[in-house]
Amino acid sequence: MKGQYTGLALAALVLFTSCIGIKSDITIRGDESGTINLEYRIAHSLESMGKLDGNEKRPPVPVGRADFERTVARVPGLRVAAFSSRVEGGDLVNRVKLEFAGLEALTGFLDSGGNLAALYREQEGTRMVLVLGGGGDDGTDPALLELVRSSFAAYSLDFSLTLPGDGAFNFIDSTGRSLEGPPAGTVNIRGRTAAFSCPMGDLLASAEPVILEIRW
Repeated sequence: MKGQYTGLALAALVLFTSCIGIKSDITIRGDESGTINLEYRIAHSLESMGKLDGNEKRPPVPVGRADFERTVARVPGLRVAAFSSRVEGGDLVNRVKLEFAGLEALTGFLDSGGNLAALYREQEGTRMVLVLGGGGDDGTDPALLELVRSSFAAYSLDFSLTLPGDGAFNFIDSTGRSLEGPPAGTVNIRGRTAAFSCPMGDLLASAEPVILEIRW
C-alpha cells in the first residue's frame, strides 16, 4: 500500500485543509443496516473559501445539507436522516445522521474511491478493512511533518464502530500483519464497540497507515 501523501501534498493539506475535525459513530444492526452519526468541524475561514471567486457551488469541503445530499445520492442505500449546522467557537460544525441499508452502502460512503474501505464475505463470517488515515511519505521533510502536527493541534479524528454481535477488532499493517495497536492514536475496545481517537496532525503525519480490521 503506497503512501497517501507526498511532501508536496502534505504542504497543500496544511495550507488548504488544516483545521478540520471529524467525529463519526457507526452502528451496524443485525440485518446489516445501520446509522452513521457524523460531526464535521471546519475552521470558519476554510468554509469561507468556498464563497470566493464564484466557487459557491464547489466548496472545498461539504459545508451544507445540499453538499451531503449530493454525496449521499451517489451511494445506493444511503440517506440523510437529519442535518444541523451551527458556528461554535469560530468553527462551522455540521452534524449529520445518515442511515444505510446495507454494508455496501456503508463502505461506499466511507470510501467512494474503493481504496480505503473493503468488505469481504468469507466462510467464517464478515470482514471489513478500513484505512483510517496515515500512510504519509516517510521521506517527507521532518520540519513539514511538524508543521502538519502543529497546524492540526486543535482537531482530531474520533471514530467508533459498534457491531451487531460478538466480533474482533484488530489493527494491521499494509501487508496484513497484526499489530499490537495503531501506529498513531489510541483505541479503546469494549465488547462490541471499538473507539479510535487521534489528533489530525499525528494521523496525517504518520508514515504508516492506520488500518482497522473488523471481523464478525
